[in-house]
Amino acid sequence: MTDVRSAIVATVLNEVRHIREFLDSLERQTRTPDVLVVTDGGSVDGTTEILRQFASHTRLPFRWQGVPGNRSQGRNAAIRLADTDLIAVTDVNIVEPEWFERIIAPLECGKADVVGGWYEPLGDTPRESALGAMTLFSLRDIRPDSFVPASRSVAFTREAWRRVGGYDERLATAEDTVLAFAMRRAGLRFMFEPRAVVRCWTATSAVEAFRMYRRYAFSDGRAGTLGMPQTHYGRIYAVYGIAAGVLVLGFWWPPAWIALVGGAVAYAFVRVRAVVRLGLWTQIPYSILVGLAVDVAQMSGYAAGRVHALPALPLDGPARAIRPRRGT
Repeated sequence: MTDVRSAIVATVLNEVRHIREFLDSLERQTRTPDVLVVTDGGSVDGTTEILRQFASHTRLPFRWQGVPGNRSQGRNAAIRLADTDLIAVTDVNIVEPEWFERIIAPLECGKADVVGGWYEPLGDTPRESALGAMTLFSLRDIRPDSFVPASRSVAFTREAWRRVGGYDERLATAEDTVLAFAMRRAGLRFMFEPRAVVRCWTATSAVEAFRMYRRYAFSDGRAGTLGMPQTHYGRIYAVYGIAAGVLVLGFWWPPAWIALVGGAVAYAFVRVRAVVRLGLWTQIPYSILVGLAVDVAQMSGYAAGRVHALPALPLDGPARAIRPRRGT
């Protein structure tokens, strides 16, 4: 592809704690985008003041716009504002210096329509590292041919985005999963680029992990992602359903409870294997608690989402127009 323009886009909401580090990491990119667009969903914590300051001194071709609404609306609006042929999407994270250069290259040479980058958790303490390991995929567990990219590290052509109607603006979370599934159904060409790395902040406690994954699962339930690649709601329901059945069986045949305990130990080990790989032995009990919290959050959130299921959008339906309201 020649004479194409490319952009980095992001949407933010109340990110005053980390946004300076995010913007600094964008300034360290080895390649400068034709435009950098950030939309703000209605921050009230000082985020917009930092965006104004950044706009006044950065060397980047930067613009930001206020777009009150959810993340899907913010992402679609940012892509429209960018008005480029190629779009790299991220969130408020620390973007590695070569991220943009690496994630956009397969699009420029015509090898792919969608490129999924990678992401690693940020953690300053053993507990934070364990939480990151429990709440993000490990690279060794990824199958590149079926990897579902997240919008903390993804790039695609404008045509690919248009073809599937953009991000579903009815979804406040899990919008990136739904978009990726739509792009796969549309027959678009995917590529996985593990060297395009974003380092991201994750949940800081079991309670926060529960709330976060329940929100994600609720949106997945609304969109009906059960059984799709890289989702595991069916497995979680099956595991806990079998456990409940064995528990009840034990009232008639007590040896079943021994099997239940053995199965629970084995499942707990599988859930914390990423923590074990990191050698965070002291964090194993806490990680088991986090794993249980995440499982319960996903089961309850997905079920609640199915109660409020969304009607399917046409595959090539247009994304709803969002009118930016304020900014610079």
